[in-house]
Amino acid sequence: MTVGIGIIGREITFTLGGGALVGVNSKGFTFNNEALDTTDDGSSGWQERLATPGVKSLEFTMSGIVKNLELVNAYSGTGTSQIFPVVVDYPDGSQLEFDAFMDSVSKTGESNALATFDASFSSSGALTFTPGGA
Repeated sequence: MTVGIGIIGREITFTLGGGALVGVNSKGFTFNNEALDTTDDGSSGWQERLATPGVKSLEFTMSGIVKNLELVNAYSGTGTSQIFPVVVDYPDGSQLEFDAFMDSVSKTGESNALATFDASFSSSGALTFTPGGA
């Protein structure tokens, strides 16, 4: 019998600024390439793109249950930097590393529910991906 292959979200772990965040139950990565338009009169009306992207970027989002105030602490910390090293570990041993700027953090607390948070980050500089061995 054939068994499907996949990665379960909870098996993807990460650290932000050297520490693991607790309460995370959703995380997402969006890899972006800015297309450079080379369309001209010789394109016969068809759009053309340069094969090399103009700007590459990564957006990183996460949400979860507030179990501590580490994101608030990071936002309001005594330092002026809002750029943090991020390390993402995958179950096959692959690793993604990049520096991320803290774009936003929001927290919500309903009267009869656990407080939740949403945070978004954008890359600053190049990222490094190291493939795993599994």
